[in-house]
Amino acid sequence: MLRRLLSWLGLSNGSTKQREAVLKKARDFPTISSWELDPYHTQIRFRVMHMGLVEVVGRFRRFSGQVRGTSVDFNDLAVEVQIEVDSVETDMPARDAHLKGPDFFDAAQHPYITFRSTGVQWRPLKRFVLTGDLTIKGITHRISLDGELKGLVLKDLVGQPRASFALTAQIDRRAWGLLWQAETADGSVVVDNLVTLDIEAEIATPGGYGGSSETFCRQMGATA
Repeated sequence: MLRRLLSWLGLSNGSTKQREAVLKKARDFPTISSWELDPYHTQIRFRVMHMGLVEVVGRFRRFSGQVRGTSVDFNDLAVEVQIEVDSVETDMPARDAHLKGPDFFDAAQHPYITFRSTGVQWRPLKRFVLTGDLTIKGITHRISLDGELKGLVLKDLVGQPRASFALTAQIDRRAWGLLWQAETADGSVVVDNLVTLDIEAEIATPGGYGGSSETFCRQMGATA
């Protein structure tokens, strides 16, 4: 496992000092099978072109997620996420209401978006491909997300281990029944069919994530 860890960190032929620092962290990293998303340090966003001019960025404010991974190289990474559709925000109330309605997500009939991973394939330099089933409006399709392990912390400010990931994928919204479209006078589409998903996730132990961020910040009067 340690040799594999050095390989995907790109340190197989690195300096002895670099290798030893990584191996020490790996040996000390706790064996944990259950993690949860830290909602205060996780972002689930999407981007879509508007009239071919600029990208509109949206985000979901409320979600929960469970992550499993029993080793420091997360070779058995497994993820389940549930997102509240009604929490979508794009900084424009009228657009948010449209997204929640039947033309798009139809939050009244389909209140949740879910993702359940089916496999992970690791690559060098902390990168991986996470495959899984994405369900929107009751329609499920398998997608692949390009991911990167951003960091590992053995003990955060309240003594709990943490790890962070960045993931991205591009999907065609029409496959999930998000079919609304309009055209300008010159024939330009208002909303592109291709949507980019961007996720930055920080995970911690179930016993630490709730109190770790919120309680510490409240005690310190901080917002980190």
